[in-house]
Amino acid sequence: MTELEQLGNALRELQDLATSTGAPAAVAAAAAASIQEINDQLRPFVGELGTEQSFVNYVATSESHTLNPPLQTLRKGEGFIEMSVRFGPFFRNAFGYVNGGAIALMFDTAIAHVAFASAGRSFTANLNIDYRNPAPIDVELLVKVRLESNEGRKFGIVAELFNGDVLVSEAHSLLIAPKS
Repeated sequence: MTELEQLGNALRELQDLATSTGAPAAVAAAAAASIQEINDQLRPFVGELGTEQSFVNYVATSESHTLNPPLQTLRKGEGFIEMSVRFGPFFRNAFGYVNGGAIALMFDTAIAHVAFASAGRSFTANLNIDYRNPAPIDVELLVKVRLESNEGRKFGIVAELFNGDVLVSEAHSLLIAPKS
């Protein structure tokens, strides 16, 4: 496990704890001060956004991107990937299930793995999601992504999220490769 992955895992745990805590005000204030000290340590190493170097840094630090739930590759091949994902309490909605926006974010991230392998750098032009069943918190789920079509710069990608044999949601995405 890389140091950045350790940082990301620690931050994910912090997010889960912070969104689930009933800590007294003094404990919350002390924790906030400690987090601010960490922010001050990391701030000098943040690169300028929008540059080629920021893209390289983004890819290199993907393990510490905690807005995305952690995806683990199980199988991959030409035009497909299967991954596992576990949404922690940070991603829950008011009803105790995974927030639909978190599922959309996860799909966009998982789809990017197939898109990057097929099209290189590209961007999401459209992402449609059908929610079929609630996604449970803190349960390992299966994500299946496959390239469905390729017409020039346009790439159609389909993704599905399963809880065991139950289809939780599915996504249809259109990605566009930049003009060369």
